[in-house]
Amino acid sequence: MIITITMNPSVDITYLTNTFKLGQLNRTKTPTINIGGKGINAGRAAALSGSDVTLTGFIGGKIGDLTQILLEEEKLFNIQMNQVSGETRHAVTIMHDEGKHTEIVEEGPKLDDTNIQELLEKVLHISKEKPVNAICICGSANSTDAFLFPKMIQYLKDNLEVEIPILVDISGEKLTCLLKDNSVTPDFIKPNEHELGDFVGKTITTKKEALETLHHPCFDGIKFVIASLGEQGAVCRINDVYYDVRIPKIEIKSTTGSGDATVGGFAYALEQNFDTKQMLKYAMACGMSNAQHEESGKICREDVLAFTQFIEVTAI
Repeated sequence: MIITITMNPSVDITYLTNTFKLGQLNRTKTPTINIGGKGINAGRAAALSGSDVTLTGFIGGKIGDLTQILLEEEKLFNIQMNQVSGETRHAVTIMHDEGKHTEIVEEGPKLDDTNIQELLEKVLHISKEKPVNAICICGSANSTDAFLFPKMIQYLKDNLEVEIPILVDISGEKLTCLLKDNSVTPDFIKPNEHELGDFVGKTITTKKEALETLHHPCFDGIKFVIASLGEQGAVCRINDVYYDVRIPKIEIKSTTGSGDATVGGFAYALEQNFDTKQMLKYAMACGMSNAQHEESGKICREDVLAFTQFIEVTAI
């Protein structure tokens, strides 16, 4: 089983339009609406791959009730979300002008220490009921605690009865704080080129620059690091061996959730004990498949397996 933790789920509303003009009326077709948040999207990709997935995290208010209903209608997950005060957020994405996208994302409910503790205790309880192969902590959290994620990882590592890989997909200040806190490390992270650049204070546009950054000591102790670079593919540091991942060009509908699908695919591959190259191929293929769907986290397993045949993974 795979457990995902989504601290700040969202009702994702995606518009596809040829052009988008600020300050003007923009007409478009009916949007695609689905439930998102990085952990839910990752869980969706893992479940569609064949994993038994339990969703945990927080929902609140009437939008939270809608979130619960829509997730239940998918019939993909065991849903164990905690109720909190406040309203679950909306996240609006506008895909326009040949691949550009504009986002409007609400903050979501504020979380306090009690909320976090109750969630972690639930995850521990679930892990005692059934064998767990991976725990994915994904996405933002409306919390003022910059070191929230290191604390969560440390708590789980200290209290889980067996060692379980902890996969983390976060960004911004909270990712920086996690990387700088050498006292605790997750087993997996997936920064993109912008997040890598923010950490080292420079713009990263090439694989060579990304690879140089992965040699930084802040990544020591993290077993799996995937630095995603969009259509360039990725460079990876897996157990201190470096890999170049090249992907074919494909037709894209929406890139929203593709990184999340990559995480879900990696969790599934880890659960299935794929070898390193097959893990990377499967994870990247999930991201590619998601890009061909309007719904975030959605994949087609047949397409994923087909894409893996055209992805090249080379040890550097």
